[in-house]
Amino acid sequence: MSDTVLGVILIGLLFFLLSIGLEVALSLGLVGIIGLLWLKGWTVGMGVIGSICWSTASNFNYVALPLFIFMSAILLHSGIGSSLYTAITRWVYFLPGGLAIASVFACAIFGAVCGSSVATAATIGLIALPEMEKRGYQRPLMYGSLAAGGTLGILIPPSMPMIIYGVMTETSIGQLYIAGIIPGVILSLLFAGFIVLRCVFRPEFAPRLEREKITWYDRIQSLYEAAPMVGLIFAVLGTMYLGVVTPTEAAALGASASLILAAAYRKLTWKAVAQAFRDTAGPTSMVMLIIIFASIFSHVIALIGAPMGILKFITELGIPTWGVFALIFLLLILIAYALEELSVMIILLPFLFPLVTGLGYDPVWFGIVLVIWLEMGFITPPVGINLFVIQGVAKGGTMKEIALGSTPYVIIIILFIVILFLFPDLALWLPSQMSSRP
Repeated sequence: MSDTVLGVILIGLLFFLLSIGLEVALSLGLVGIIGLLWLKGWTVGMGVIGSICWSTASNFNYVALPLFIFMSAILLHSGIGSSLYTAITRWVYFLPGGLAIASVFACAIFGAVCGSSVATAATIGLIALPEMEKRGYQRPLMYGSLAAGGTLGILIPPSMPMIIYGVMTETSIGQLYIAGIIPGVILSLLFAGFIVLRCVFRPEFAPRLEREKITWYDRIQSLYEAAPMVGLIFAVLGTMYLGVVTPTEAAALGASASLILAAAYRKLTWKAVAQAFRDTAGPTSMVMLIIIFASIFSHVIALIGAPMGILKFITELGIPTWGVFALIFLLLILIAYALEELSVMIILLPFLFPLVTGLGYDPVWFGIVLVIWLEMGFITPPVGINLFVIQGVAKGGTMKEIALGSTPYVIIIILFIVILFLFPDLALWLPSQMSSRP
């Protein structure tokens, strides 16, 4: 059997297993093991499988995964975050849709110390929704701003998908983290700008009630209240950018700092710690199982030469590189409406990464594009995870209202990826400054 035929059979088997509802990790593992045993035989194949499992599971860079998840869980269950939302509200309250804008900015800042889209949307949602409901904000505006704002948790570092992408593609996680800062800030501003325009043309979305009196003393006081969160951001990002710690060490520093902060706020209860450990063990085990089996699958794909074969085929078609990228992203948009995105990213990376880098695109830039695609997938119905998070937080909110509120932000994200394609330095300038330091 030729390698081409074997590749077609294995990929067909993978999609068949996924279509009948088998777990992603088990589907990847089963297909990968069958492929390796076919190519290498039982004795050699089982040895290779064991070696891949051990080398993947013992990769030091993956230690950052449970540490960042634990940090976000501590911040979520200890209730830290209400002061952050209040502080931002005092500065943007005068704008049309001010509370919705505060939700977006609070999500962006909370995401910079959390790294989890779900934890960001849930934490800020619990605080912001009652305030917006009390002031008569319409539901699509409330739900859309929180669902979209929550996605910033994986773009503004730290970020779980960036760790997975960096290790799987041997791309610097530190550079990926720094590369996500400017796109994250710009996307936050685009979300906020859309809210302002929407509320200017449709004032009924955010009624301008009698303005609460907020003094400059209140605003200055809010900076003091938000200082601990800013300190956490520096502990994670600032030390890494200055070259003091590695990304994995930054994760350990952030986890320790979150415990200290929760203790200082007197919210570090045994119940919160137990919930944090439980919330860390589950996602970490799931993601690591997917990564281990995806590594076996990737090894088989590399053995049969599928990535290079695809690159050669695309090159011979004579399609310009921008056309190939447009087709790839069109495929990703369609996938975002049908499948769970993080698992799909892990499955597609062995094919997409060699193809995209072979066409001359920067691996750090492409990592940021993929993470932004994940953001889009998190708010696209019917499988967008942030939609379900907001539905769980919003008592009485329907999925239709949440989906309607989130759809404009999907369009904004697509347009932003076009901007990032035209101006790649938006993602690459900061990493180049970091790498050029003596």
